[in-house]
This record gives sequence, structure tokens and C-alpha cells, in this order.
Amino acid sequence: MLEKLKTDQNYRAFVMLALIMVGFLLIFLLNNVMSHFEPGTWLYRDARIFPTYPPAGNDFRVGYYHPAYYLIESHFTAIGPNGTYPSNYPPLVALSGLPYALFDATTAYAIHVVILILTNLANLAMVVLLVKKILLEKLVLSNFAINIISTILFFMTAVYIFTSYFFLFSIERGNTDSILMFYCLLAMWVLIKRPNNIWLQVILLSVGVHFKIYPIVLFPILLFKHGKKLLLPALLVNLAFLFCLGPKMAWEFIQGVTSGGQGAGIGNVWAGVGNHAAYSFSIGIDTTSGQFLSETFFIIWGITFLIPFLVWAITAISIFLKKYSTHNAVLFFMICFPIMCLLPTYSIDYRLVIFGIAIVILLGLIVKHFVQKFTWFDLIQVVLLAGVLLMLSRSAAYIDENLVFIRNKYIWILLLEVIISVNIFRSQKKCYQTEIVTNTTTALNKAM
Repeated sequence: MLEKLKTDQNYRAFVMLALIMVGFLLIFLLNNVMSHFEPGTWLYRDARIFPTYPPAGNDFRVGYYHPAYYLIESHFTAIGPNGTYPSNYPPLVALSGLPYALFDATTAYAIHVVILILTNLANLAMVVLLVKKILLEKLVLSNFAINIISTILFFMTAVYIFTSYFFLFSIERGNTDSILMFYCLLAMWVLIKRPNNIWLQVILLSVGVHFKIYPIVLFPILLFKHGKKLLLPALLVNLAFLFCLGPKMAWEFIQGVTSGGQGAGIGNVWAGVGNHAAYSFSIGIDTTSGQFLSETFFIIWGITFLIPFLVWAITAISIFLKKYSTHNAVLFFMICFPIMCLLPTYSIDYRLVIFGIAIVILLGLIVKHFVQKFTWFDLIQVVLLAGVLLMLSRSAAYIDENLVFIRNKYIWILLLEVIISVNIFRSQKKCYQTEIVTNTTTALNKAM
């Protein structure tokens, strides 16, 4: 068997896919079946896996439906009652929510749920096609084998996402993370299919940014490709989106999102076990803070902020030192997902639905490496990855309240970032070795 693993690429592909499927099956059983049995008493129970705010769709109603409703009521002068701006979302969100105002709030939420499910599926389908085109088609395997691998990656990741507590959380809240990532993936598709269409790439990515700001970290991909030609389109499009409802609401948005309390600034009220941002995680482990943030908290926050930032920065620099390619663009896209969750001042667990995209790319990269060459490292890392994904999709309701480090998703996202970074460096090393072999062969051919 070991000899066959070392010599047969098709057999290696089969073993790796089997291991991945077993990993996802165990994740499902442990998180969705065994979790219902209470340790000690072994009674079957249905725990509340996240806090609910009836009626369902609170975030959708407050941040998406009501702003659109008040926008019409106020004749496009405010998104809240009495001329207020009670939202942390950019003005474009209220404008894009106008079609929902044609329906009552409950019907609009039902439509929104369908859109969330479809965009999650569309995101997985698009990223699987990206992985197939950029990673898998370079393998010495038949088209049938590559199609099988792609199909398994799609369905395994879809089952993982749709059975996770964070997906149910996102549906209950009616959150829009899958929608904004849909636009980000469209921008990636245009970058690959129509690389010189800079305006369409900027518009699509900017739509994602003006839903929730954090996709702004993806703009270096376009800068990597276009250089300084990106600056003018990016500036004009983002200013147009920011001021789409006028300077008054643009300024009120900036003031609101940077403030404490209900805003997203320091001192906001969103810290808790269901918030995996470095800021919230630091508050959870700082036992010296009372009502006010202490010096110890800021030291802890500095450390928990810098660690994922440095992992991202070192990996990104290593990518940008290479020549631009669609392969490198996809690698940078993948490494951005952890910091999109960890670096903002608040990042609630429903945002974890976006990781389906990064997981598909990562698994595609691991499969590619293992098919190209047998290593024990790949087999071991898939087992470790399954453990990380298990904890990432496990509700804190099933974890002891005293285990702060484990209950919060910060540590699991950080470990996932490290795994992603390691595989990016491995991929670059393999590409570098391939270039050396190619250049050597070309030189020998010329000499002969």
C-alpha cells in the first residue's frame, strides 16, 4: 500500500479524498449528533446554539430592510426615524435594499433567506471552478478524475457549511456576508477571465467593500495586477459609493462606525464569546478589566492583533515578490480570509460562512501537493485541519464555559491561517523548483 501511494497518482488522489470525506463525516457526527448527549447523564438535549432575537432576521430587519424603508419614507434624506443614521453599514446597503421595501418585513426576510442560501451555493460553485482551472487541471490526471475531485470538494464543503452552527446563525440573523463575498468572487472571476477590465473588477469588489468594509483587504490583488493604474478607478468608484446618498449620510456613517457603544469603535458593546475578533477575544481573556478597558487589555489586544497580521503580511509579501499570475492571485485571496475576521473590532460568528471559500482553495492545494508527491505531512495536516474545522463549526454551547480560549473562534481561525500560510509557502517552493528544472532543461536544449 505504501509503495502504491508513492508511485500511483490516482491512488494518492483516492486516499486523500477518502481521508477528507471521513474528516467531514466525523465533524458532522460530533457537532450535530453526539453534541446532543449531555456528558455524565447522557440525556438527549437540544441546546440553544446561539442567542436568538425573535422575530427571526433581526440583522436583516434593522440593518437592511428598515434603512431602505425609511429611505423611501424620508424621500432619501435618512435611513432611520427622525433623520438618524442607526446603522454600521455603508450607505450603499440601504440603497441596495430598496427592492425589499416592495414587500412586508416578513416576506422580505423569507426572500432574503433564499438569496443567502443561493449565494452560499454560488460562492462554493465559483471557487470550485477556480480551483479546478488554476490548481487541479495542472495535475497529470484524467478529466474525469479532476471532475470527481471538484465535485467532492463542492459537496463536502457545502455539507460542512450548511450543517454548521454559524450558517444557522447567519440565516437566523439574516446576515449578508455570503452576498458581499459573491461580489468579491465575481471580481476574481473577471480578473481571471477579463484581466484588463479594471473598471468592472473595481466596481464588483467595491460593492463587496460597501456592504461590510472588511473586503477592502482584497484590493492589493488588483494592485498586484494593475499597479498604479488601479488608483483612479478605485478612488472614483469608492467615493461614488460612499456619497451615493449624499455627504450628510456619508459623514454620519463614518461617525457611527468609528464610535463606541453600538458602533464598531473601541468600547463597542459587541464583545462576547460569539465575537471572534482579536478585540473581543482579548476582552474575554483579560481578567483585570472591570467596567473600563485596562492597560493589560491593550497589551493583550496588541499581541492578538499583531500575530494574525504578521502571518498575513509575511505571506502576502512572499506572494508579491513573485511575478503576478492567477495562481498567486488566488493564493493571496485565500490568505486574506482570516484577517477579514480577526482584525476588525467586532466579527460575529455568522461571518464564518465566508470560510467555505478558503477551505475549498486550501483543500484543492493540499490535494494538488499530495497527488504530485506523497508526503506524510499532507496526511497529518488533513487530520489536524479536520480538528480545526470541527472546533470552528462547533457552537460554544457545547463547550465548557471555563475554556475561554477554546470557546472563542479566534484561536481556531488563527490556526487555520497558519495552515493556509504553510501551504502557500509550500506551493511557492514547488513552483520555484519547477522553474529551475524548466530553465535548466531549456538551457541544455539550447546548448545541444
